[in-house]
Amino acid sequence: MNNLVYNKIADLVRNANRILLLTDERIDGDTTGSTLGLYHVLSAMGKHVDVFSPKAIPHTLQFMPGVEAISHDASLFEQDDIDLVIICDCSDGTYIKQFLPKMQRKVPLISFDHHSTNPRYGTVNCIEPNAASTADVVWRFIKFAGLPMNKAAAQCLLTGITTDTQALFSANTTGDAIEASAELTKLGGRLHDIVRHTFMNKSETSLKLWGLAFERLFYDESFDAIATAITLEDIQRYEANTEDIEGISNFLNAMLDETHEVVVVYRETDDGAVKGSVRSRGRNVAKQAEAMYGGGGHKLAAGFKVKNAHLKEDDGIWKIVKHLQSDQAPNFVS
Repeated sequence: MNNLVYNKIADLVRNANRILLLTDERIDGDTTGSTLGLYHVLSAMGKHVDVFSPKAIPHTLQFMPGVEAISHDASLFEQDDIDLVIICDCSDGTYIKQFLPKMQRKVPLISFDHHSTNPRYGTVNCIEPNAASTADVVWRFIKFAGLPMNKAAAQCLLTGITTDTQALFSANTTGDAIEASAELTKLGGRLHDIVRHTFMNKSETSLKLWGLAFERLFYDESFDAIATAITLEDIQRYEANTEDIEGISNFLNAMLDETHEVVVVYRETDDGAVKGSVRSRGRNVAKQAEAMYGGGGHKLAAGFKVKNAHLKEDDGIWKIVKHLQSDQAPNFVS
């Protein structure tokens, strides 16, 4: 990253008095860990720091110090003394468009991210596509700027790196990520606690749902991948939630033999859509997800959402079916 960008951000941070931090709307360990890591650092600088998230933080991430500071109250945007906004790991900036107009005045927006698809919507953009996680990016900036670190910040940033690299196991793990993990561990980050809470903390319903997903494995010709499907009925039957489904694609990508380069997990959502989670060991699935469904993400980890659709099985093969008018034939898009 250009040191000029780091210096611009450092100046904005040091001159700000009240800072509003934002997570992405797609809540995971990286957006939460990056945001809370900054929360602890900026608080140690004596800044007034507010943290906003549009959605609840899953129980698997509730162990992170400072999670109780996260608010879901959009009235935070209306505070007239906010002079800086920072958002972490939000690849498109779409959801914040509904909140920024609530602000009393226009203030600088800093975007920390590692998604190559980020359109650079911030006033200052610290985007490093080669980084393994946004937490990795944030840590590089904190080190460069010489900002005060503590054990709580280290734990949060280490959570971001660990969850986005599958505990330093996935193909996107870089030497920088390993080095950052070692540095954050020396500062008090506890890798064992992170792995226990985020990867091993599976409920009975989660394991039953995973078993069903494994039974349904099939070859998906559209993606040239091994895939599986989870319906809304499955989720309701096992009283499962989004947290129970998280991790299936990463697990399959890690466990399947080397003849399977790409894995796709399709699931129905309660808002009448179908989401897809795509993982790869080499192929650029972000481009494929974007071309097929308008999705995006990283080269080896992408996702998409097809609105007004459901999943349909035919002889062991699952496809996405778009909802059309009643007098029209079903539209198979997968």
